[in-house]
Parts: sequence; structure tokens; C-alpha cells
Amino acid sequence: MRETDRNTRETANRTPQRFHRGHLGRVLERFLHTHRRSPQADYSMVELKQLWLAAAELDPAIGLHLFGHFTPQDWHILAHLCLFCPDLAAAIDCWQRYAGLASDMDSVRVLEDDAGVCTELSIDAPPQLAQYMVEHYSVMGLTQLRRGTGQAVLPTQVRFAHPRPRYHAEYRQWFGERIEFGCGHNRIYYPRDALHLPMQGRHAGMFELLRHELDRRVARVRQLSGWAGKVAAGVRQQLARGQVPSLDSQADALHQSPRTLRRRLEEQGLTFRQLLDQVRAELEQQLELQGESRSEIAAQLGYSDLAAYLHARKRWQGDD
Repeated sequence: MRETDRNTRETANRTPQRFHRGHLGRVLERFLHTHRRSPQADYSMVELKQLWLAAAELDPAIGLHLFGHFTPQDWHILAHLCLFCPDLAAAIDCWQRYAGLASDMDSVRVLEDDAGVCTELSIDAPPQLAQYMVEHYSVMGLTQLRRGTGQAVLPTQVRFAHPRPRYHAEYRQWFGERIEFGCGHNRIYYPRDALHLPMQGRHAGMFELLRHELDRRVARVRQLSGWAGKVAAGVRQQLARGQVPSLDSQADALHQSPRTLRRRLEEQGLTFRQLLDQVRAELEQQLELQGESRSEIAAQLGYSDLAAYLHARKRWQGDD
């Protein structure tokens, strides 16, 4: 008897959700004192908007303040990489190159026009959510550049797409005096002489190691489109809930039969085990940067004991 799909027209035609990865959603929940028993790995645009709006009721300028609630354990790997860069220009280039790994909603470009060299930040989200995200990313970027160089780097001018908020006076401590609102784009302009400022924690070895890993992630993101991308997102969510992902559980969540989902992955050149290994290897590095122990990493990656995790780790690294 031929096994049939459980896919529905609604599921097949549904517009793909956009997600933010990393700890931004968790930090918002921590700010709101609404800790989940099982925190999510990815937060959809709708979920993030709800969290930002709730946080803004307590602090209207939360977009400017949220990064102050981050610990180094909350940082995305890109925030760590910037501190290992040789200079400020390289850190800005890394922000442009890898920003998309943290969120499906974000893109960063480095541009040069009559006003100088700038980063242009675009957020594919409703205006209110986009404003909070632009404020957060702009403060985060300048904070890391100042932390890395040890100097109070101040933009020569800043332009924002959103209207001037009531708390606009708070912008000055981050962005200086030359601030424009309602410009149709978000751009931060840097002093040309500041671009060559060395990063105090520059480390050629760590810089190359992390860049190599992020380049691999960019390649995986390109591969993990379509059904593979849906399964990868489901795997991350199951691991965050303390569950061990399986082909059957993912097939059920996606309204597919296990045989059909297996075939869809094979059409993209992947087996479920390979995809699961990729997601676990990516999460492992993030957990290592956060200072988690091997036993804690094993548990968060869904392994019942340390030995099973260490054996799988050899497989990821091609030693098995």
C-alpha cells in the first residue's frame, strides 16, 4: 500500500516565517520576568514583536537599552568575532558579511557616499518592530566597537528611517549630535581615521577560526532552504525544549509522512542524521563560547550521556 502525504494545501502554500536566532528573545523574556521553562531557540517575527511591545510598556526606550541587559553568554557568535578582528574596519565588514546568520529579517551593507563610509541596516519587519531592532542593533554595534577599540567611537552622523521618538534626547549618548529621522534608510557614518583603530583583543588565530566557521554556516544556510530549512528550525526548537529530535517527530510537525520527508531531504542532498549533526555542531560552538561545560553541552544537544556526545563530536569533525 502506497504511503500518502499528510501535507495540506494550507501547509504547502503558507508564507515562510522569518526568525531571529540567538538570545535576543530570551533577554527580552528575562527583562519581562517571563522565563519559559523551555526557552526557544528561534523567535518568529510575530513573537518578537509581542515581546518588544510588552517591554516598551515598561521602558519606551527599550530598543536603546536592551543590549545593556545582555551578558557575554547572550552574545551571538558574531559579537565575539568582532572583538578578535584586527581593526574597526574589519569588524564592520564582518557585521556586513554575517548579519544574516542571526536573523532572517536583517541585512547590513557597507556603503560610501558623499557623507563618508557607513553601515546601512535594513530590517524586513513592520515599522514598529523594525524601529526597536534598528535601535538595538545600532547600540550593540557601537558598544562592541567601543569595547573592542577602547575608545568612545562616535559617528559623524546617523540617519534613521523611523520618525523621531519622544525619547530622542537619549540618542545623543550613542550617536552624537548629528541625527536625522524619517530619512527612509538607516545609516551610521564613521570617522575615516577611526576605521583603522586596532581592536585591543585582536587575535589572528581566533579571527580566522571563527570566520571559517561562519563561512561554513553561510554555506549551510544556503543549503538549508526549503524543506531542509524547515526541519532545521524544528530541530532547534526541539533541542531548546529538551527533546531529542527524530525524523518521525519532524514529519509529524510538518504534516508529512516520514518516508516523504526523508525523500524531500534526499532531494536536497541530505539525510536527517546529517542535518541533525549540522544543527548540533552549530549549537555546540555557541554553547562553548558561552562557557558551558562538556556535560552541559551534551545535555542541551539531546545526549543522554557524555560518552555519546563525545563520540558524535568525532563524527561531526570527520574523525570517525
